[in-house]
Amino acid sequence: MAIRRVVLLGAALALVACSGAPAALPTPPPLQVERTGMITLESIQPDDGVGAVTDVIDSATKSVDIAVYQMDPSYSPLIEALTRAKDRGVRVRILLSGTIYPPGSTNDNPRDVEILREQGFEAELSRPEFSFSHWKVLIIDAGTDNGRALICDFNLEAGYFGIDPQYPNEGDTRGMAVLDTDPRDVDMIARTFDADWPPYKPWPANDRPNLVWSPSNSTCDSSSCASAYPLEPVGNSRDVMLSLIGNSRTSLDVYAQALAEPSQLLQPLIDAANRGVKVRIVGNDGGINTDALAKLKDAGAEVVINPTDPGGDGRVMYIHTKTIVADAGTPEAIAYVGSINPFLDESIDTERELGVLLTDATSIERILLIFDRDFESGQRA
Repeated sequence: MAIRRVVLLGAALALVACSGAPAALPTPPPLQVERTGMITLESIQPDDGVGAVTDVIDSATKSVDIAVYQMDPSYSPLIEALTRAKDRGVRVRILLSGTIYPPGSTNDNPRDVEILREQGFEAELSRPEFSFSHWKVLIIDAGTDNGRALICDFNLEAGYFGIDPQYPNEGDTRGMAVLDTDPRDVDMIARTFDADWPPYKPWPANDRPNLVWSPSNSTCDSSSCASAYPLEPVGNSRDVMLSLIGNSRTSLDVYAQALAEPSQLLQPLIDAANRGVKVRIVGNDGGINTDALAKLKDAGAEVVINPTDPGGDGRVMYIHTKTIVADAGTPEAIAYVGSINPFLDESIDTERELGVLLTDATSIERILLIFDRDFESGQRA
């Protein structure tokens, strides 16, 4: 695993500043969202630890389907939970990304698939249309009355739940996961997983307003993409993010794992700050392009980097979550949690990604408590 090394390279995907000051974009259509109590914050990492994931696995009675960018088959808490599930007759399928960033680097996922198979699980690499298969979800007991989906922004490796033994001098990693128990959402996610599982099938068009999908381009035209034939239907991530940011009224609290320039969502964020929305950003040292940072600060956004980890030892915590909260403390508050990096265009355009919109007030309050803590412990950028 190379959490920090991957994203700092990822932030350099597009570091060429645009010339001139772009005009403010028109306000996008209102965000379509169902206000429901069936989508709630399940865990915040590293505070809640791997038990927040293994408890969900231990509750499975029929099936566990996992799609994740990377997974460590030697991480014993996770493998032991999956083995317990398998031993009680639960079908376990694990889907890892066929490609990793940067293209051409060593990809351990094919080896890890073989190890997972040797451990008795069904395991496959992702289909080739996507530049990366970056979504992170555990689907539990799909097709039953107790079906649910744990939608995450972290991978299934030790460093996402505490100090990584490979990097003992580095701090913890901030991540979040949402539990979606709406049967219509779970069915939508399960059908997409089934379409991405060999033999591949056309994936279904999203009909659930709270689910946020990439890729949002109709063709996979990334230079790192393995295939360039049409992707149908396209995802809604670009439109959802434009509406979430563009319709904010009072505040935007943003975790930015990486923020590139150009980025199709940078100008909407600047526009929000210019119209008086209080914009706060927590990011990583080296993860925010310097030209983008200058534009954000000129518009009045407050940006911090390098928050300390919650363990109290003063080490820098790595921001891996991509969570955004709009209009916190108002009846219109909405939070986004998921795998999509909104300010990296490839994550919007050509990667397989999944996020979710939640409106549960208690969940949003907890996210804001953690955000405030991280913001206050960070260094002004």
